[in-house]
Amino acid sequence: MTLPRRSVLALMLAAPVAGCATLPTSGPIVSEPRRSQASDPEGAAIDPDPPAAGASPSLIIDGFLHAMATYQPGYPAARQYLTDAAKVTWNPSSGALVYADGTAPKVTADKVTMEVPIVGSLGSDGAFVAVADRTWAHDFGLVKERGEWRINEPPPGVLISRYLFSSGFVRHDVYFLDTTRSTLVPDARYVARGNRTPDTVARLLLAGPSSWLRPSVVSALPPAALLTTVVAGTTDVPTISFSEVPASAAERSLMCAQIAALLRQLPDVTGFRITGKGAAVDIPEQRADGSIPLSMADRYDPVTTLTSQLFAISEGRLVRAADTVGGTTKPVNGDFGTKVWAASSVAISPDGADAALLVGSDLVRGSVDGQGTRSVLQRDGLLRPQFARDGGLWTMTAGGDVWRIDGDKPSQVQAPGLLGRRVVAFRFSPDGLRIAVVTDSNGTREVGLLRVERGTDFVVDGWRTVPLLQDTTPVVGASDVGWSSTTSITVLAGVERPADVIEVDIDGVVLHDDGRSDTWAANSLAVSARGSRKAVGDSEGYIWLYVDSFQWRRLTGKLATPAYPG
Repeated sequence: MTLPRRSVLALMLAAPVAGCATLPTSGPIVSEPRRSQASDPEGAAIDPDPPAAGASPSLIIDGFLHAMATYQPGYPAARQYLTDAAKVTWNPSSGALVYADGTAPKVTADKVTMEVPIVGSLGSDGAFVAVADRTWAHDFGLVKERGEWRINEPPPGVLISRYLFSSGFVRHDVYFLDTTRSTLVPDARYVARGNRTPDTVARLLLAGPSSWLRPSVVSALPPAALLTTVVAGTTDVPTISFSEVPASAAERSLMCAQIAALLRQLPDVTGFRITGKGAAVDIPEQRADGSIPLSMADRYDPVTTLTSQLFAISEGRLVRAADTVGGTTKPVNGDFGTKVWAASSVAISPDGADAALLVGSDLVRGSVDGQGTRSVLQRDGLLRPQFARDGGLWTMTAGGDVWRIDGDKPSQVQAPGLLGRRVVAFRFSPDGLRIAVVTDSNGTREVGLLRVERGTDFVVDGWRTVPLLQDTTPVVGASDVGWSSTTSITVLAGVERPADVIEVDIDGVVLHDDGRSDTWAANSLAVSARGSRKAVGDSEGYIWLYVDSFQWRRLTGKLATPAYPG
C-alpha cells in the first residue's frame, strides 16, 4: 500500500462586506479546530516603515501595501502614505480585498495602477465567501503634497496579497443557535492576530450572524443589548458587561453557552463573568465564585451526542463493523440483521438507534436492533439517505428533489438552492442546518454548501461553492462528501484512480490530503465528526479505515456501504 504525502495549504478565500462590528482587517489565516487555538502561537509582527524622503511612486505604493499587511489600531503607519484628505476618508475597517500572489503594481513616471485577480474579500464582520473570476483595477491617484509623492485614492478598505493575508489572520468561530434553541451552530470569522481579544470577538457575537447563515439561526442575546465593557480578570476570567441581558434564567444560560463557545477558542481564558446594567447576573451554571465555566457550551454541542460506531452491509445484512483493524464485526439484532437486503446505502440515526436502507427505489426504515421495518418512500433515483440531528430522515434525487420523512410520513422540501444542479452526494452537518453537496454539470464536479431554513416548512437554499485547490490546482472529480467536524468536510475526489480523501474547512481556507491506498477502488465515504473518523468503501467489497499519519488499513472480510451515525 503506497500512501502519498500530505499537503497543508493556506488558501485564501473571501466574503461580501457585511455586518456592523468594527473589525480592523489585516494580519494569518490559520484554520483552528474548536478549543485548539490556545496553543497556536501569535504571528511575528513586523513594524512597517514610514515613507522615506524623496521616495518614488513605486516605493510609496510598495510601502503602503506592506503597511496595510501589518495590523495596527487605526493603521497609522499606512496613513502616512496618504494625502491629508485621504487620511480622513480612508476606512481600513470597512473590509479587505485579497488579491492573487505574484501580482505587482504597474508604474509609469507619475502614475501607479494595479489590475489584479481578486481571490476574495473580507467583510467588516470578518466573514468569508469565495470570489472567482473577478479582476480589480485601481489607480492610486498619486499626487505631490509638500514635495512628496502621496496616495490620494486609496482602496476602500485594506488591499492585501493572499500570502500576507494568510500570515496575519486567524479563524475564530462565532456561535449561534438553531431555531429550536437546542444546539450551537458555528459561523466562521477571521480576525487579525493582533486584534484577537475578548472584546473583539464579543462584538462579533453581538453583531449577529453572517448574511449567509442568518436565515437559519437565532441568538439568545437580546436585540437591544449593547456591549459596554470587557475587562480581563486577573485569573484570565474576563467580565463582559451588557446593557441588557435576557429576563429568564433559561435564556441567560443559552446566551452564556454562546459566549462560552466563543471564548474557549482564546488562549488562556478559563471562564467568564457577565453583568447586566452594571449588576452581576445569576446563571444556574455559574461556579461558587460567580464565574461561568467554558464547559457549559458542551451540552449544546451536536458532536457530543453522536456515537462513533461504524456500520456496514455484510452478505446483505446490517452489521456493526470493527472500529479498529482486527476487531470483530457483528450483525445487528432484529430485521436488519437477520434478513438479507440488497441495500445500496445505509443511514444510521445520530444516537445509533434507528436505521434506513436504500433498497433499489425503496427507502426502508426501522430500528437498528428491532423488528417491524417498513417502506417510507418509493422513488427512482434516490441518493443515500441521512438522519438529521432532530430525527428527520432526508434523501434527495439526482435531479435535486429533496425529501424529508418524519416518522413514516414523507414530504417534499422546497430546494431553490439546487435548481439546475444534478446532485451526486450530500451530507448534513452535525447541527442539521448545513448541507455539503457534490453536484455535476456536464462532467464537472463541484462541492458546495446549502443551508436549511426552518419556519412553517423546511427550505433548502443558499448555494455557496467550497473551492478545492491544491497548490492553486483545482481538485477535481469529487464523488462523495462527509463532515469531519462542525466546520470542515471531507471529500472523496480524483479523476484518476485511486481516488484521494481530501479534508477542507468549509471556507476553503485550509486543505490537506489524507492520503489513499494505491490498491483501492474507492466508491463511497463515511465520516464521523466525533473523533473525525473516516472510512472508505470500494467497489470490490472492502472497507478501509483511516488510522492516522496518512495510513489506511483494510478491515477484515467483505463489507460494503460504510456508515457512521448522523
